[in-house]
Amino acid sequence: MKILVIGAGKVGRYLLNDLLEKGHKITLIEQDKEKCNNISDKYDIKVICGDGSEKKTLEKAGVEDAELVLAVTQDDQDNLVICQLAERQYNVPQTFTRVNTPGNEKLFDWLGVNVAISSASLLSALVDQELAIKDLKDFLNKDQDKLKLLRIPVSDKSKVINKKVKKIDLPLESILVTILRGNKPIVPRGNTRVLAGDIILALTKPELKGELNNIFN
Repeated sequence: MKILVIGAGKVGRYLLNDLLEKGHKITLIEQDKEKCNNISDKYDIKVICGDGSEKKTLEKAGVEDAELVLAVTQDDQDNLVICQLAERQYNVPQTFTRVNTPGNEKLFDWLGVNVAISSASLLSALVDQELAIKDLKDFLNKDQDKLKLLRIPVSDKSKVINKKVKKIDLPLESILVTILRGNKPIVPRGNTRVLAGDIILALTKPELKGELNNIFN
């Protein structure tokens, strides 16, 4: 199987070792140049050094030909963007992602990611269908609490103005879906900065509405 892995942290390296042993053809995207060089020296695979949440980087890595995308960076926002790009713009049949923040599995599923889990070993098992995807998703979604899409204006007195999304301490089980800046919608990546006057669209549990309002407003 042709697999595109984004992220070469501990989870990414585990997956590289395991999937290569199983005979899969792997391409890796990683931002850190030192990690890229180390992996190029150790493995006989194609390594692209760049931001996997950007279309040009995904295309350079051959996302159009991938049968599976594994987004395992340390940033949930970036993982979400990667999976949505792979599915909606490049028609990748399957996208799996690592979830760094507990509780975000359900949010990712609501937003259309095939499977979002926190265990590298489970991700690896899923590639070879040792675990049924439907059964896993049923297990992850056993919590039936309703989710709410909030629209939050960013006040000019907010403490998060000019902060990168990945530096904002969001409550658990909350994720930013879109930032509206004037008439322009922006996909919130980890390095995206929040500006005064932005409108934040966030997916979360209803009881966290007040906490999110306090952060941005």
